[in-house]
Amino acid sequence: MTNTRGLRAVGFLAAFLLSGCSNNTGPIAGVLNVNVSSPQHDDGALMLSVSGGPVDSVESVGFPIYSIRTSDSVKFIVTGSLGSGAVARIHIPDGQQASRYSANVGQVAARMSYAARDPAAYSITLLP
Repeated sequence: MTNTRGLRAVGFLAAFLLSGCSNNTGPIAGVLNVNVSSPQHDDGALMLSVSGGPVDSVESVGFPIYSIRTSDSVKFIVTGSLGSGAVARIHIPDGQQASRYSANVGQVAARMSYAARDPAAYSITLLP
């Protein structure tokens, strides 16, 4: 005679333990859009830095872009006919950590004259 109650209990326990193993709790990559607010309409180059965690890559949104990464930040230069709006996308390894990232403007140059502009007049937002 088979003990069906015991087999059911073992089956239930095995299913319960295995269901805990299927939960995907690893990081899911994310993208941060780098948006610049500019007081000028004729910017020609921006030097930006993003820090707060690792950066997988920097993607252009239509402008020439030059970047260098370190373990927890990225610096990049965007050139072209710039103004307010999106200038790049930052790919990060864990989208749930997006709030840890911050950005600042290091230098700005005018498009035609290459005259330096005050970077404090510019602001950056990082939006998922």
